[in-house]
Amino acid sequence: MIDTWLSNTKLKNTYERFVKKVLLGRVSANQLTIIGLVFGILAAFVIYLSIKFPFTLEFNILACILMVFSFVLDTMDGTIARAEKPTKFGGILDIFSDRTVETLIIIAIVSTDPLSLIWPGLFSLGAMILCISMFLIVSMLSEEIERNNGVRKVIRYKKGFMERSETLIILFLTVLLFPWRLILLWLFAILVFLTAILRLKESYVLFNK
Repeated sequence: MIDTWLSNTKLKNTYERFVKKVLLGRVSANQLTIIGLVFGILAAFVIYLSIKFPFTLEFNILACILMVFSFVLDTMDGTIARAEKPTKFGGILDIFSDRTVETLIIIAIVSTDPLSLIWPGLFSLGAMILCISMFLIVSMLSEEIERNNGVRKVIRYKKGFMERSETLIILFLTVLLFPWRLILLWLFAILVFLTAILRLKESYVLFNK
């Protein structure tokens, strides 16, 4: 929801002009995606290390900083891709990197207290699989309709309860507020599942004709 709202504000245009001015021609969209993936993997590793050393809070703060870097790079790669020329592989790499980071961060969070967090962690991962499956199916079928109407897009993103910004915010809070991880992880799982249901409803409206 936040991503959809931001896309309709002047802030997006200002941000994209800045990114293009600084990065366009200096680094490719795929390179930004990979760098963001590395930051995300490092964030998950730091979360895991937080239970191995006595500096739990410091490790969690560092993990949150790395997550923010990963997220910012994820927004930048889309801006550069649109300025260059979007490719199907770039879209696939972006989805692969996003889901890899989210999956590793959830696994890392669960590893900090497996007895308490195993079930919300499993439900979160299951809801993610369901949500991305619905997203890809609806995107693929919608792309076919749009292609027949003369519209071409690499990937068709749809709004939901859990877009990239909401995912970052909840995972960020889950990492930072470790006494509340059980509640926040369950909240994440429920919202991702509801997003999958929302896309199922959308598919009914689009294709049940």
